[in-house]
Amino acid sequence: MTTRTISKIETSTVEMVGANKVLQALPTRNLKQVDPFILIHHMVPTVVKPGADIRIPPHPHAGFEVVTYLIDGEFFHRDSKGHDVVARGGDINWMTSGAGIVHSEGPTENFLKTGGKLELMQVWINLPSKYKFVDASFSNYPAANFPVIENENSSVKILIGDYEEKKSPVITKTPMFYYHIKLKSGNALTLKIDNNFTAALYIMKGKIRSLNEEAKSGQLIHYNDDGDQISFSAIEDADIIAFGGQPLKEKLVSYGPFVMNSFEEIQHAIADYETGKMGQLDY
Repeated sequence: MTTRTISKIETSTVEMVGANKVLQALPTRNLKQVDPFILIHHMVPTVVKPGADIRIPPHPHAGFEVVTYLIDGEFFHRDSKGHDVVARGGDINWMTSGAGIVHSEGPTENFLKTGGKLELMQVWINLPSKYKFVDASFSNYPAANFPVIENENSSVKILIGDYEEKKSPVITKTPMFYYHIKLKSGNALTLKIDNNFTAALYIMKGKIRSLNEEAKSGQLIHYNDDGDQISFSAIEDADIIAFGGQPLKEKLVSYGPFVMNSFEEIQHAIADYETGKMGQLDY
């Protein structure tokens, strides 16, 4: 087994998504993607006050997959294909935007009436060129369906991919992994990584050490593709997202909510949205 070396450690920037403040761990100035992962937004634990207006109004997407991992709270998804679903803590909402879809999202009406704690991660996963124009689709995966491997010092929730002969129910277009790891202070963990996969860690909470380098909450460790495992230990109790996959190695052209392989495809997506081909959604 060969342990991968670190390419870089990046610090998230603070961004606004509507009225919501999020940490953007990807892309950064020095790291454009962890192919096929192209964007990571972490809404850190937030106490939402009753009556807050933080829902995201209808907007389009095309050319990639939008994955919302709701860690705490209650979050709705509504789209122009007729899906209207409420996710609860631990669930994943998985939207393949493909040729185009319009959706809205945010805390449910009931949640906003009472207020409460909200935390989530939303990632954008690129689609290979042959899937850019598939029909848009949506799935909700309940928390109870995700296998968790745990002991007294750690737990690994398998959100995408497989780990130690346990497999996520999520079906992906290309091979990848996405784990939510909890690691207690003073303990170490080694993850096997396919030689052909990219790999990175995002630290949601706490502080870790990997190859004598430290990273804290809000930072991302990107590893070189030079081994078949990554190793790290917790300096403080830590919550970590480990992710990566088979890279597409395709040209990436993005414009707002559209991610394609060429400017011509971006123009096509814009025209489809403006002419209503992606469907309509009032709220």
